Amino acid sequence: MKQLKIAVAIAALLGAAGAQAQALAKSDQAMLKQLAQANIAEIEAGRIALGKSQNSEVKAFAQQMIDDHSNGLREVMAVAQSKGVVLPTAPDAKHQAMEKKLQRLSGDAFDREYTAQAGIRDHRASHAYVQKVQTDAKDADLKALAAKLEPTVARHLSHVQTLSASLDGVSPRTAGTPPPVGASADQSSTTGASGTAGNTGAGRSPNPDASAAGKTPANPAKPKADKTSGNTDHPDNPANKDVHPPLKQ
Repeated sequence: MKQLKIAVAIAALLGAAGAQAQALAKSDQAMLKQLAQANIAEIEAGRIALGKSQNSEVKAFAQQMIDDHSNGLREVMAVAQSKGVVLPTAPDAKHQAMEKKLQRLSGDAFDREYTAQAGIRDHRASHAYVQKVQTDAKDADLKALAAKLEPTVARHLSHVQTLSASLDGVSPRTAGTPPPVGASADQSSTTGASGTAGNTGAGRSPNPDASAAGKTPANPAKPKADKTSGNTDHPDNPANKDVHPPLKQ
C-alpha cells in the first residue's frame, strides 16, 4: 500500500512536470536546451585547456570559462526546472568532435585552436543566439534569462579576441590601423635615410618663385637704351647729333 502511494506521488510529479513543459512552447524548450548545450561545451573545452595549455593567459581564460559558464548553466537549469524541461548533460556531436581535435594538439597549436574555436567562434555564435532568444522567445522567464547571460558572453568574446591577437603577435589596438595622413606607405624606400634619395623633391620649395624672393637674379636683363634720355650713346638721340654725325651716303 505504501509503495502504491509512492508510485502515485511520483506519477503526479511527472504529470505536473509534463504539464509545465507543455505550457512552454516547443521552440522555447529548444532554445532553453541550446543555452544549456552552449554552457556545457564551454565548460568541457575549458577543462581540456587547463590540462593541456602551457600558456598562463590561456589557462586563466579557460578557468574563467569554467567558472562563468558553470554559473550560467545553473541559471539555465533553474529556469528549466521551473518549466519542467529536461536538459542535455553532455556536449553535442559538433563539440565532441572539436574536443577530440583539441586533445590531439599541443603547445601553440593547441592554444590557437582553442581560442579560435571554443573562444571566438563559439562565443560569437552564443552572443548572436542569446540576442535571438530575447527577440524570438515567447516565455518571459526565458527572455529574461537570455538578457542576463548576454553581458557575460559579450565580455568573454572581447577577452578572447584580445588573447587570440596576442598569441599571433598582433596588437588588437594597432592591427589594421591606417598610416597617418600624408605618410608614405614605405617612406624609407622613397626618401632614404637623408630624405634626398628617390627623387621625391624633398627640400624643394613648393613655390618656384619663393626661392628667388629677395635675391638678385644670376643673369639680370640689361635695360634697353632710351632714345630720348639725357646722356646716352644712342645714335638716334637728338642730343648726340654732334657726337655721332650721320653717315654720308
